[in-house]
Amino acid sequence: MSRPTVTTTAAPEPRGPYPHARVDGDLVFVTGQIGRDPVTGEFVPGGFGPELEQAITNVTSILAEVGAGLGDVLHATVQFVAEEDLDEMNRIFGARFHEPYPARTSYGVAFLWKGARVQVDAVARIPAAGGAA
Repeated sequence: MSRPTVTTTAAPEPRGPYPHARVDGDLVFVTGQIGRDPVTGEFVPGGFGPELEQAITNVTSILAEVGAGLGDVLHATVQFVAEEDLDEMNRIFGARFHEPYPARTSYGVAFLWKGARVQVDAVARIPAAGGAA
């Protein structure tokens, strides 16, 4: 069975030996995304909130390449550096994802790539042709 990779210019270029996502059957596994702007490759300014918003936007752009959207996400993982960002993370996550919310794992980490404050990855089901994302 073929397991195609997904890449897009609508998300920041991967900085390692991995694609933006892999597809297996009707599932797409999105690589962890941080708050980098896809055009400049730099972190968006403003701290945790804008970085999380951009990370979710990057996930959204990658999902769009296979015809999926945030409503198709079954599970998301959020890694963040500062405990004090937990409430803001929940607020933004709740605003960007809608019921039924995906299952989620979130946890604090000591550091992320190049000083990122947050990273988001996702597993989504690709809707059948003609389905709404």
